[in-house]
Amino acid sequence: MMPVTPILLAGLLAPVAYSFDSSTRLTYDVNVQLEGFLPLMGGNEGKVEINMAVGVTGDSPVDGSQKAASEIKAFDVSFNGAKLPLGISNVAEFFPKTTITLAPTGKILTTDAPDKKLPVRLPGLDVKHFPDVTYIPIELPAEEMVAGKEWTFTRDFGGAPIEYKCTADTKTGDVWKLKVSLTQNYKVLESPTFEVVAKPEDAESEVTTTMHGEGTVDFDSAKGRVAGAQMTNTAVSDVKNIKTGETKQRKLATKYMIKLQAGASGSLAANSNPNASWWDQTVAWSQKAFEAGKGALVWLQTATLFGLKGLPHEFDQFRPMIRRLAPWLGS
Repeated sequence: MMPVTPILLAGLLAPVAYSFDSSTRLTYDVNVQLEGFLPLMGGNEGKVEINMAVGVTGDSPVDGSQKAASEIKAFDVSFNGAKLPLGISNVAEFFPKTTITLAPTGKILTTDAPDKKLPVRLPGLDVKHFPDVTYIPIELPAEEMVAGKEWTFTRDFGGAPIEYKCTADTKTGDVWKLKVSLTQNYKVLESPTFEVVAKPEDAESEVTTTMHGEGTVDFDSAKGRVAGAQMTNTAVSDVKNIKTGETKQRKLATKYMIKLQAGASGSLAANSNPNASWWDQTVAWSQKAFEAGKGALVWLQTATLFGLKGLPHEFDQFRPMIRRLAPWLGS
């Protein structure tokens, strides 16, 4: 029998780590489903489903840290089963191409993502932390990985930390299945239209949210990358009216599913005419919806979410209907 030398032993016990370099070219399919209370246009119970193809490229190390960039390559979204007119160009305003540096454990050290906030707050979603919910969904321990090993780490999302607890479950070939649970707590002030506000005088409600989640991450230890992940989070919000003291409760369930594509970059068809501008697509889509007498509310949901405050002349013929459905957009 060959003796186990110190060098061989060190190789066997080497920590599992991420590996990004200039040859890295990956594409992930990402599916996100949100179901429950959605803070859109007066608040609605409903379901949003988002499908994305996310391209990831590596680069040469910087000061000993790994470097990677991610970009949404394809995108579509539906509300209660109806496709919405959001294409890559519009989504990129909120989730642009982002470059990060990271430690081998997956701890993100720097990011060039903008300090931009979505018009509404959704638990576990933060513009600045897009890599955290796609291709770097977990931090790894600095020590060797063995079955049953447990570790914890914390990530900040929108000023509210998420606490992660992880366990190394099983290993099949080179792929570790890692169990993950997480918790987040935060409190915000909301306006009557469910926007997060900083000033008490602009607020109608105080909202306290607790989110719990659990799932698994499949990590390929030979290639140094996530092969797939799934996570189910449930957020419960206690809403207190500041003036009356009246309280009520909301719930929102979020499911994330991430899978590394085996082939080339994503082919998800997000738009019927990929060369058209987002606004041209939106006008064409919404005009058909209004003319057909259905889909109008879905379009208004989208417009409200992405900050549309008034209607341009393309919608003159629909102003009477819009004034009934969403008076603040009828001017």
